Amino acid sequence: MASSEQKQWAREHYKGVEDSLKTAFTPDFSALDEDGIRHDVRNSIRNGFFAAMCSCTYTTMPEKKQFLEIAADEGRGKILIGINAAIHDLEAGIELMQHGEKVGCTHAFIEYPRHLQPESPDEVYRYLRQLTDATRLPIILYGYHAPALRRFHPSGIVMEVLDRLAEVPNVVGMKFTQVINPASAFEMAERLGDRILFGPANLTLVPPLARHHHVQWLGQWVVESLQSPEKPYLTEFMQLVNAGRLEAAMTPYWQMIPAYNYVHELQRSYLLRGSHPWAHINYYHWCVGGNGGLPRGSSKNSDAVAVLDAKGREEIREQYRKIGIPTTEAPEEEFVVGKANYAKGIRMKDLSRTPLYA
Repeated sequence: MASSEQKQWAREHYKGVEDSLKTAFTPDFSALDEDGIRHDVRNSIRNGFFAAMCSCTYTTMPEKKQFLEIAADEGRGKILIGINAAIHDLEAGIELMQHGEKVGCTHAFIEYPRHLQPESPDEVYRYLRQLTDATRLPIILYGYHAPALRRFHPSGIVMEVLDRLAEVPNVVGMKFTQVINPASAFEMAERLGDRILFGPANLTLVPPLARHHHVQWLGQWVVESLQSPEKPYLTEFMQLVNAGRLEAAMTPYWQMIPAYNYVHELQRSYLLRGSHPWAHINYYHWCVGGNGGLPRGSSKNSDAVAVLDAKGREEIREQYRKIGIPTTEAPEEEFVVGKANYAKGIRMKDLSRTPLYA
């Protein structure tokens, strides 16, 4: 990896499994639930995750900033806290990163907005450089097939842009999207792997990539789907990968695969539509100790919004049973309102609405 303060930091500290923190809300969905957010940071620490990325879904800019403040305060000195600045607005992304840096966040995640139609690869590069240059924080790029960039390369991944970005001192890594074409993943690893670290969101890419390239982290997806604090299969898997014990790592890998296959297909069906199954993701978190709670929801792209029904909840619990992980025995009502709210006596009847749940 090319030398810089941030790249060296990443080699030493950006290692293992990174969680994705989801937003917890008050019963009327009008504000953040600080206790719920703090609970999830503590649960990420209990899982042995090295970092947690703040995914502030369906929130205002003031709420995004507040989320970062709460998470950074709770995690200080115990876990790295990342900023998801892939919010498709340049000025807002810069504002969020600079605020996160000020309150103690440790790194940031960026991407080129999917709605833009650039005229040239230089335009893509200039946009991303404005983000990287706005902070000294280590930056994680997003490796995904962008439809708007297919005019420059059939894959939608413009290698010349990534090649230039890999030279930037604070660009330290790249998350490979779950639905990435394996050929694209290997091409990027071959060309950029001496300068930045790669974290696959597709578990099946880790063993072959790690055989030929340095893979020391993964995450920013539903990592709780494959482990609990008591049975940290995924963190143990990455410890073995980092130790170069790939044959030994295949034991926890095959143990996790039955559950991974389900969550992979669940996520894939929504990722291809530009969305995520947010309520399902929160349910995964709650099943193994997280706060849970329903997401705020969105009025846009309603056909892509996943409603968590009884069948979906039972299927998620079944995946945990397949890999020997006990799930919470708390009443389902605790999930709906969130663990922290439930402990305060709040029940479903106190919610202003129960979206994305049936």
